[in-house]
Amino acid sequence: MNFAKWVSFSLVIILVYITWQIRQLLLLALTAVVLAISLNILVLQMRRFGMKRNYAVALSILFLLGIIFLFGSLVVPSLITQLEELSNLVPKGIDQLILELNNLRDSLALDVIDALPTLEQILSQLQPILNELVSRGVTIVSGFFGVLLSSILLLALSLMILVDPIPYRNGFIRLFPQFYRPRIDQILVYCEKDLQEWLTDTLIKIFSAIVLSSLILFIFSIPLVWVQGLLAGFLVLIPYIGPTISVISPMAIAFITSSWKPWVILFFYILIYQLIEYAILPKLRKNRLRLSPANVIIGEVFFGSLLGILGLFLALPLTIISQIFVKEILVKDILDQINRQNEL
Repeated sequence: MNFAKWVSFSLVIILVYITWQIRQLLLLALTAVVLAISLNILVLQMRRFGMKRNYAVALSILFLLGIIFLFGSLVVPSLITQLEELSNLVPKGIDQLILELNNLRDSLALDVIDALPTLEQILSQLQPILNELVSRGVTIVSGFFGVLLSSILLLALSLMILVDPIPYRNGFIRLFPQFYRPRIDQILVYCEKDLQEWLTDTLIKIFSAIVLSSLILFIFSIPLVWVQGLLAGFLVLIPYIGPTISVISPMAIAFITSSWKPWVILFFYILIYQLIEYAILPKLRKNRLRLSPANVIIGEVFFGSLLGILGLFLALPLTIISQIFVKEILVKDILDQINRQNEL
C-alpha cells in the first residue's frame, strides 16, 4: 500500500471516529430534518391552494408554535398528574400480576414447576438489560434542563431547515466528489420522498392508536385513559416493541380491580394494532411505504444497541435512509459497476 492509500485509509478511520463521537448531535440533526420534512408536508398542502412558500412556511411555523403552546398550557399539567398516578398504580398492578402468576405456578404439577424458571431467575436475567437501557437513557437525556435545551435546539434547527433548506442540502452534497454530486442530489430526493411517506403513515398510526386505545380503556373503566392513550400513540414510533410495551400499564392497572379485564385489554390492544395495520392504513393510504419486517427488526436491534433509546425511536427513518443509500450507492453504483466491468 503506497503513501496516498495510507493517508486515505487514515482519513477514513479519523472520519469514522469523529462521527462516533458526535453521534448524539447527528441524531439531533436527523430528528430536526424529520421534523422539518413533516412541516414541509403541511407547506406543500398549502402551496397546492396557490399560497406562496414564504406565507405557507410562516403559517406552518405559527401552527407548530400554537400546538406547542396549547399542549404546554392545557395538556402538560394534567398529563404530569396522571403520570404520577400511573407510576403509583403500575407497581401495584405488577405485584398483583406476580401474585396471579405465583398462584398459577402453585396449581401446576411438581415436574412442570421444577422446569419453570422462578421469578428471581427471570429478574436476574432482565436486570443487566434494564441497567443498560437506563444507563444509555441517562447519557442521552441528563435532567430536565438537558431536555429543555435539546428541545429548543431541535426546534430552532427544524425551523431553520424548513425556512431555507437549500444551503444545508448543498452543504451536505459538497461533502462528496464533484462528479458524484448530481447522483447524491438524486438519492436525497428518494430519501425525502420515502421519509414523507413514512411520516404520513406514522401520523395516521399515532392518531388511530390514541383514539382506539382510549376508547377501549374508557369502555372498560380503566383509570388514566388520557395518559395511557397518549402512551400508546407515542410508542407506535417503535414498531413491534412499542405496541408490546404500551399494553403493560393498562393490563397492570386492570389487575388491581379485576382478574378478567387484563386479558380483555390484551385482546383488544392486539386487535387495535392489527386493525390499524391491515384495515385503516390500507384504506387511507393506497400507495403507502412498505418495509420488510426483517429489515425493520434488524434496524431496531442495530440502532437501538448502537444509539440507545433515541436510536429505537429513530430506527425506522434511519433504516429507510440506510436502505436507500445501500441500494443506490453500494449496490447500483459500486457492485453493479464492478459486475459490468468483469463481464466486459
